[in-house]
Amino acid sequence: MKVDEKTAEAISSLARLNLTELDSQGNRQDVEKLVEEFNKIVGYMDILSEVDTTGVEPLYSPMLCPQSPREDIPSPPDEERFLWILDDAPETFGRFFKVPKVL
Repeated sequence: MKVDEKTAEAISSLARLNLTELDSQGNRQDVEKLVEEFNKIVGYMDILSEVDTTGVEPLYSPMLCPQSPREDIPSPPDEERFLWILDDAPETFGRFFKVPKVL
C-alpha cells in the first residue's frame, strides 16, 4: 500500500495538522514530506508482516503475570499536600480554588 497526497491530506486533517508551507514554485513541500514519511512507516509495517509468527501465542498483556487486583480502599486526603497545591492559586475559598463564574 502506498500513501498518496490526497490520503496524507486527509490524515493531516484528522490529526488537525495545518499544512501550508509552500516552496518557490507554489508546491506544498510539507505534504510531499508527509507522504514520504507515511510511506516509510507503511514500508516498515510491510517488513514486520513478513516475520514468521507461527506458534507464537498472541498476548493480551505485555506482562507475563498480570497484576492481581488490589482492594479499593479510599485513603484520607493529605491535608498538607492539598494546602501546598493551593499556595500557587491566585484566589482560594477555604479548601477550594476560586474561579470566575462561567455561564
